[in-house]
Amino acid sequence: MKQLCIILLCALCGCTAAAKKTIQATGAVAETTLKVGGKLTKAAVVSTIDVAGTAFKKGVVTVVDSVNGVSRKVPWEEGLRVSKIQASRGPVEIVRGAQKIKGTADTVLRAGDVVQLQ
Repeated sequence: MKQLCIILLCALCGCTAAAKKTIQATGAVAETTLKVGGKLTKAAVVSTIDVAGTAFKKGVVTVVDSVNGVSRKVPWEEGLRVSKIQASRGPVEIVRGAQKIKGTADTVLRAGDVVQLQ
């Protein structure tokens, strides 16, 4: 009986040590996974903010359809013309700062312009 208790005690001690090492190893893997995942998530968020910031710095043109009241933002680029953002060739009014300009399909737009389709 005494030998059985010693064998059980040794088995339990060995199992506990093995279980402790497994838990430590699993914890280390989990910690590493969280650190790497966190760095990747942070990099993705920073990249998204950089792209959005670049687009914002680049500028937009707001297009307002006076018939139905729908407005949309179009990314501005060098040489952007009214013809590129307007399907129909109707009259156009461009608000640039405090100035209103009658526009045509060939009018070159600037960042921040508001194009009102008539």
